[in-house]
Amino acid sequence: MEITFKKLATQFTAFMLLLIPITLILEYLIPALRVTSSWPGILVFMYILTLGVLYLLAKSLKKRMSMFVNIYLLVSFGKMMLYAVILFVYAWLNPDDAISFILTFLVYYIILLIYEVVVLLRIQKVEK
Repeated sequence: MEITFKKLATQFTAFMLLLIPITLILEYLIPALRVTSSWPGILVFMYILTLGVLYLLAKSLKKRMSMFVNIYLLVSFGKMMLYAVILFVYAWLNPDDAISFILTFLVYYIILLIYEVVVLLRIQKVEK
């Protein structure tokens, strides 16, 4: 059974939509938790970028494994560099909100990284 990108995109969209109420509930239940007011923008940005990454990786998995590994490493490095630049620029332009922005960004990054790895492992298992 082949996993299509459309199915991946639908599942990823549902996962991202699940993060919205979770963030709101945590923000309400734990007022000391400093979630940046920019969190919806972070989610939209990460959604678009991760959707593109999933497309590239799912497509490359159908080719040689060495090509997949190369693309995965390049995409991961590029994503980390882009994220580092965004964090640096935001912290420089908004020093008052920098800590909560960076922490919120990193929590979402880790959640999406785990999701990405789980999905790729699932795709690899199905492809074999």
